[in-house]
Amino acid sequence: MKKWLLFLIISGCRVSSFTTHVAPNTDFENYHTYALVDYPNQVNITQPEYDNPQNRMLIVQSIKEELSELGKIEQKDSSDFLVAYTLLIRDMVDTRIDSAVVYKPWVDTKQDTFNYTEGAFTLMLMDAKTRNIIAQSQMEGIMNRNPQKVKTNIPRMIKLMFKRIENEAKESNK
Repeated sequence: MKKWLLFLIISGCRVSSFTTHVAPNTDFENYHTYALVDYPNQVNITQPEYDNPQNRMLIVQSIKEELSELGKIEQKDSSDFLVAYTLLIRDMVDTRIDSAVVYKPWVDTKQDTFNYTEGAFTLMLMDAKTRNIIAQSQMEGIMNRNPQKVKTNIPRMIKLMFKRIENEAKESNK
């Protein structure tokens, strides 16, 4: 729990949801080789300051480093499992009536809006033969207004996701 709080403080973004699920009876010791799912060169990028080729390259590099630390070997042909991710970034508007925090004895009907950017990142591990998802971790939240800070936190985010997958797998196999 302390690591989770540290992550929130360091990342400077508000994570509203962080879920991890590992399929029952999944033993990652049976999976030795992996292949990354290829994405088309033309990715529909709506928020280039967050979703860009450099950040996607950093995501892939971070995934490879984490899998290497777990003793997994990248092998394009006949791998044991596949690794895929999705990244969704979108502009949001929150409309509020009387967003003031101060108590007022009168009714205030002034409408305010709050613009923000929301992001969702999903990491999926799939059995290469059955194509069933064996593990998935997803993080959603409001993006930091400083895209550079988001970039520097990508490796930490990936590390945390793999750590949660690993812990959930251990718990489910007890």
